[in-house]
Parts: sequence; C-alpha cells; structure tokens
Amino acid sequence: MTRILLLIKNELLSLGITSCIRENVGNMQFSRETNWENMQVTLANSDFDLLIIDTNLSNYTNLVALERIRRKQPDIKIIVIGEESEKAWSLPYLRKGVDGVCMKSISQEEFLLAYGSIMRGKKYMDDVLTEYLLSDITKPNLVGSLTVRESEIMQFLIKGRRTVDIAKELKLAVSTISTIKNNIYKKMKVNNVVDLVGKVELSRPRV
Repeated sequence: MTRILLLIKNELLSLGITSCIRENVGNMQFSRETNWENMQVTLANSDFDLLIIDTNLSNYTNLVALERIRRKQPDIKIIVIGEESEKAWSLPYLRKGVDGVCMKSISQEEFLLAYGSIMRGKKYMDDVLTEYLLSDITKPNLVGSLTVRESEIMQFLIKGRRTVDIAKELKLAVSTISTIKNNIYKKMKVNNVVDLVGKVELSRPRV
C-alpha cells in the first residue's frame, strides 16, 4: 500500500487532498503533520512513498530543508503546493529535488494528473507554472546586467553574509557595500535576499 505523508496546516486542504486521492486512486495510508519539525521526525522513523507539502515557497529555509530530505531519502516522491504569487520559486524547488510543484488554484483533475505522473517517476509542473516559466525565457537575463563587482558582492549576499562582513573581506567601506547592494536589488528587481536567491536560481541554466 502506498504511504503518503502530508505536511499541511490547513485541515480543509488536507481533507480535500486525502479525499481526492482515495476516491480516484485507491485507499492509501495517510499520515499528517502540521509543522516541519514533527514532519522530519516522522520521516526519520517511518518509510513513506510520497510527501505532500503545503509551504511558503519563498521561505529559503524550507527550500534548504527539502534539499536535505532529498539527500537522506532519494526515493521518496515530493509534491510541493504553493501560492500563485510565489510561482517564481517553482524552478529552484524542482532543481533541489522536488518532483512536482502545484499552485493552490489547481483543479482536482490536474492534481490527479500530477499525482499519477509523479508516482510514475516523472517531474510535474501545472499549466500556470509552465506558462509562467516559458514566458520568462524571453525576458532579459537580469544577472547578466550586473557589473563584475556587483556579481561578486551578490555571491556573498546569497550565502547570507552581512554587509559589514563583506566590507571587511573586500576592504571596502560599509557604505560602499550598501550602495552596491541597493544597486543589485534594483537591477534584479527584488527587495530582500530571499527574493534575490530565487531570482538567481531562476536565472541559472539547467545542467
């Protein structure tokens, strides 16, 4: 029997997904957690075939946590469900080992299509994400608009380094680093480091 672990705080969403799978696929064995800590403990103590997560896609900590899960459990299938406003983050999740990313606006029919594809070993993005990412291909590469110095400092920023630490390492004034950081944000069209990481991941070529 297929064993499915849900990390979903919203009980109505959890019931909807559970009912959708049971009514259309079969009587699977479901477990549910409502926070990341308990979910990781449950994963460590039991074997699951599929992990379905309702999460804040733009939270970089969640992205890192999923990468760790994938390293520890390479065979588990992972579906992430997020808000449509965060669709720019879908590609980084797929690159970190997630098998499918769906928006909460997804229909039951499309969710079942995603489920079936992923359980057969394929990657899946819903139509909203596919259209968004295809349209993004035609946009200018924002990373390519950065100067050499801006690119250098951006690498420090996405690694979580503080402005004062970057200034010390590069032997530049803190005010200079702050000015360059603001220029990076403007060129990359972001307001914070978390969004910057997402844009950089989105701009990287596939390997």
